[in-house]
Parts: sequence; C-alpha cells; structure tokens
Amino acid sequence: MRKILNAMALLVVSMLMVSMAVAATPSTIGSLTEKDISVEVNNKEVDSSHLNVDEGETLDIEVELNNKYSNVDVKGVEVVARLSGYEYSDYTSLEDSTELFDVNKGTRKFVNLELTVPKDLDNGENTLRIMVLDRNSKTFITKEYKLNVESPRHSIEVEDVSFAPSNTVKAGKALLVDVLLENYGAKDEKDVKVTVAVPKLGVSATKHVSEVEADDTKSVPQMFVKLPSSAAEGEYDVVVSASYDNLKETATKTAKIKVLANEANANDGKLVLGVGPDTQSVQAGTSVNYGLALTNAGKASRLYSLETVTGDWGSATVSENLVVLEPGQNKLVSVKVTPNAATKAGEYTASVAIKAGEDVLTTVAFKANVLPGGAAGESTSLRNGLEIALIVLVVLLVIVGLIIGFSRLKQDDEEDLSNY
Repeated sequence: MRKILNAMALLVVSMLMVSMAVAATPSTIGSLTEKDISVEVNNKEVDSSHLNVDEGETLDIEVELNNKYSNVDVKGVEVVARLSGYEYSDYTSLEDSTELFDVNKGTRKFVNLELTVPKDLDNGENTLRIMVLDRNSKTFITKEYKLNVESPRHSIEVEDVSFAPSNTVKAGKALLVDVLLENYGAKDEKDVKVTVAVPKLGVSATKHVSEVEADDTKSVPQMFVKLPSSAAEGEYDVVVSASYDNLKETATKTAKIKVLANEANANDGKLVLGVGPDTQSVQAGTSVNYGLALTNAGKASRLYSLETVTGDWGSATVSENLVVLEPGQNKLVSVKVTPNAATKAGEYTASVAIKAGEDVLTTVAFKANVLPGGAAGESTSLRNGLEIALIVLVVLLVIVGLIIGFSRLKQDDEEDLSNY
C-alpha cells in the first residue's frame, strides 16, 4: 500500500513539474520569442516602467520583430495593438492591427500601428497590449505595457450640436443652434468664445461662455443665425468652434443643415423679356427692326451680353451688345435684320442669344418673311407695325416694373414679420 501511495505521489509531482516547465516556456511564433519583440511608443522605447500619456493623445506605435539570428522564415505574421481599461470600448478605435506579412530569416521587420487615447478614459493605470500571432501556431506572444493616463491641462471639445426645431430651415429664417461644451482638461476654462458659422452663406453668430469647469459640461445659450433670404436650396455645412485658453486653442465640430428656397425669391436673378413683334415682312436687300425689352428682376446688378445668329440668307445686329441693368431696371434694345438682296422669298429666322458671363440664359427667335422683289406698300405698314410694337413694349416694361416693385414690397413685409 505504501508503495502505491509513493508511486502516486511521484506521478503528481512529475505532472506539476511538467506544468511548471510548460508555463515557464516563453510563447513562440515560429522562431520568434518575447525577447525578439521590442516596442516604441511616440519614438520612446517602452519597458517595465510606466509611460505617461494624455487623454486624447495619439499613440504612434512601432513594433520590431527581430529574426536576424534565425535560420527559419516566419510566415503569415499579424501584430495587434490593444488599449484596455476603457468602459465604452468597442475595439474599433482602441485596437489596430497589421495585414499579414513575413519575417524572413536573418532579417528584422518594423511595423507601425496607431491608437488614440479616449478623452474620457479614466485617469491612472491602463494597459497597452501588443500581440504577435501567425496563422498556425497554437500559442502567441503577448507583451504588456503600463500606461499612466493623465488629463491635459487645457482641453475643450464641442461635444454636441443640435438645431431647433430641426436641421431643415427656410432661406430668410433664423437658424436656432444649441451647443454643448465639455472640458476634458485639468484646468477650468474662462471666457470661452463660441462661434456658429455657415461659411458658404457668409453668416455667423458668436457668444462668450464665462466658465467651463474642469471635467464638466456646459450648455451654451441658444444661438441665432439669420440665413440670407436669397440662399439657394441645398445642404450646407455648419461649423461650430470653441476658442479657449486665452483664445490660443480652438476645437471645432461640423454639422449639416438643409436650406429650403424662399418662394418670395423664386424669380430673383431671373431675366424678364418682352418681344414685339417677333414676326415681320421685309423686302430682300432692306432692313427691318424688332424690339427686345430686358428687365433685371433680381436684387443685384447684372451684365448681359447679346449675340446674334443668322444663316447665309442675311445678317442681324443689335443696338447694344452689352447691357448693364441695376435691380428692377429695364432696357429696350433694337434688333436690325437685313436679308441679302439675292435672298429668295420665304420665311427665315434670326436669333439673339442673351448671356450672363459664359452662361446662355435664353435665346430669342425673330422671323423675317422675305417678300418677292418689287412688292409695294410694305414700307408704310412695316413702319406703322414697328411703332405699334414699340408702344406695346413700353407698356410691357411699365407693367413688369410695377410687378417687381409690388413683389419686393411684399417680400420686405414678409421678412420683417419673420424676424419676430
């Protein structure tokens, strides 16, 4: 019985010795061991001592794998860096890994990874883990380094931006903006300047916050940004910035809003045209005049250029090639069309292209009914027709001017009401 007990005791001791021997054996990846792995963080080699880092700091991690003294290639290696100890970790921003690579015998391999320390990571000791794996080994190498996380002296963030009643607003209305600041720094921040701007529309608003205490949040009093009534419909960036530490540091956050067009400005910037008449009869070799009335229905001065186009049957000219119109101003331009003397009887078309810069706004067509040679009695009727056409155009210009004037009065009243 004693011999059996001694044998069992010997077996247990042997198993424990084997376990201890296995536990003492360093992890290996092929020919690599822990001593072949060295790590630098932000160009500083890390060892058993603590490395001090700030919340929000980016860690540039360089890992060296030394296979210089080996006669075996290491295939399909992957290096993973992970920062542990964060309450809200989802391993998307707190873990980085390399693609698979090889470390040939007699060589060294350097790989780079990057992690960002969360701004709200608890101060004190946290752990950075560097893991080296390959595709087949059952074991892998893990090296741990202690990070002592501290709050920076000054660190304000624009934590949240919201719009009331929503992020959709009509041109000419006020955009209401709520801003939440958070102080991740170790110092209270005084006189924080908060600015809300819509850069593409050239509008902004500013408020000053007297104090944001350390490790605390602060709501900024609601800010009002008046959007131009002429703003085009579309999506715009809203840039919120907070300047602190005697305005030496600035934090920004960008949000988006959708601007709806103001119906009162639906015709803003449009060119209003009047034509009279658009069809006339003319003898070959003689000229006939058409009237073209231009009205600027927008709010800004505009330059229009006029270009004529005809076929080889005749020519066309305008009394003014360049027309500058102030808002609400109009101009009467004469278009002279002359068929060639050899042009056969029939209906022909001349056109006038009206451009603003390089953009063609519209093209107006004029028809010339060329009469057979020797047709009589036409000159007087043509002159009378042109006089009547000019009178019609003048009346049209007056009516257009009145319409634009009343539209602007109505729009101004609506804008005044929208400010309350």
